[in-house]
Amino acid sequence: MHWVVALSKVMVEKTDKQYRVAPYAGSSTYIPMMNAGRLEFGFANGGEATFAYMGKENFEGRANQNLRLVGVVVATQTSFAVPVNSDVQSIADLKNKRVPSGYNSGRTFHFYSNATLASSSMTIDETKKVPNPNFVSAITALAENRVDAALIPMNVGAGKKAMATMSDGWRYLSLEDSASAKEAVNKNLPSARIVSVKPDPSKTGVVADPTNMIEVDFYLVASAKVSDEAVYELVKTMANNQQSLKQAFGAYARYNPAKMVQDNAVPYHDGAIKAYKELGFWNK
Repeated sequence: MHWVVALSKVMVEKTDKQYRVAPYAGSSTYIPMMNAGRLEFGFANGGEATFAYMGKENFEGRANQNLRLVGVVVATQTSFAVPVNSDVQSIADLKNKRVPSGYNSGRTFHFYSNATLASSSMTIDETKKVPNPNFVSAITALAENRVDAALIPMNVGAGKKAMATMSDGWRYLSLEDSASAKEAVNKNLPSARIVSVKPDPSKTGVVADPTNMIEVDFYLVASAKVSDEAVYELVKTMANNQQSLKQAFGAYARYNPAKMVQDNAVPYHDGAIKAYKELGFWNK
């Protein structure tokens, strides 16, 4: 929500347009509204955008063909984390361990979980499944020793809170980095990839050097029914005001206009394409 509020604030300041923020429970609620032209813009990771556009997984039978990409705002890294003193040293070691499952109110983490386990040729059924509604509740369960591992997005607030409250803290597990692992990750979570992350004081929980994690692009998406002019103006304003976005919400420090165009099954909005061609970022 912070991403949306900050972007809306900057767009209102830099243009003569009004941008209103409306809260919704999740992508399965607001993406169909965008498809119908009832909402203009939203955020979604590359995997859920692909599922929505193609009508797969949690959008089974409900293809949202009017969904369009505006551009990548940030790439996020995620892996399973375990207590520092845990005997679990790899993803494969999670077999028969207590692992969060379900994610009924944050379904995208169901696919993160599947993808991470698949990197070691595992499924959630090989663990002791512990139902959790979302990733925040799963992190809390880890801190309270009700699960043996939990998915924690890099530097997310709930993860930092758990690090502070657990006696010895937690550490990330490193994924395998083989060709088969990469294929399995992308199959379970489209647009996901495996990246190597080095320990750094700014990267909470990264201990092993390197730590291989799942990285997924986080997109600004739009309805195809939004005018080309509106999307064009949005892209150009974002690209020219990175510092203002950062001041509105610090996480925009990781936003890089030159990396807004990435491969995905969902087509880019024509207004965005026009802007990227002028900016010299269009590589299709």
